[in-house]
Amino acid sequence: MIFAPPGSTTHFSCTEQDGVVVVTFVRQQLTDEDNIEQLGESLYLLLERDAQSRIVLDLSHLDYVTSAVLGKFITLHRRLHRQGGALMLCSMQPNVTETLRSSHLLDYFQTAESVETAKAVLVSRSSEFPMRKQR
Repeated sequence: MIFAPPGSTTHFSCTEQDGVVVVTFVRQQLTDEDNIEQLGESLYLLLERDAQSRIVLDLSHLDYVTSAVLGKFITLHRRLHRQGGALMLCSMQPNVTETLRSSHLLDYFQTAESVETAKAVLVSRSSEFPMRKQR
């Protein structure tokens, strides 16, 4: 299933399969010139809109992110963790990996080489992240 939270289409697209939401960013760079607040709100809507508690951020198209974007990823991670869910980042380009490393966040986030690997990890651990009831 493919869906898009309001305001998200300029930043990412979403698919859901096997109880895992995959967020694929559609731009090469997410900078402070973009509406980062709108990006954050669109990401957080996934938690409200969807009964899923497992999200994969596919960063394969991203060559550059700012610290403000990383802050949105951290907030999403914390909100998911508080709700008993999990966030994985995958398919990172070298520049994004280096930004995470230099920000000491590479070990903070769970990462995977590919979307398929990230989904497989989250599906195999599905008993740890039960689906929430829809609101």
